[in-house]
This record gives sequence, C-alpha cells and structure tokens, in this order.
Amino acid sequence: LTALWRLPPRQREVIALRLVLDLDTATIARQLGIEAGTVRMHLSRGVTALRHELTPAKDMEADR
Repeated sequence: LTALWRLPPRQREVIALRLVLDLDTATIARQLGIEAGTVRMHLSRGVTALRHELTPAKDMEADR
C-alpha cells in the first residue's frame, strides 16, 4: 500500500479503478473524463513504477 500511495494521484486512481473495481478502460475513461489512451498510459506507467518499487534490488541485479 505504501508503494501505491507514492504514485501520482491519477496513476493511483486508474490502478484502483482497474485492479480493485475491475473496470474496463472505456469505463474508467468515462468516469474520469479522460481519453482511453490516457487511461492506458497511466495504467502502464503506474504498474511499471510499482514493479520497480516492489522488486528487490538483488533480483534486479541478477537479471542483468
């Protein structure tokens, strides 16, 4: 949860609507008044940030 709260508000909001409420991209876009492509961008960037934050450093070095 700490990592989720570190995200920018819009990314956090999109991730919550998608993963917690299981809303589709079009529904999220309508709810937030933004384009579907913008929803996908926020979702992608948010998931990437969470993955980076939650991956232990030693695992990241082993992948190199």
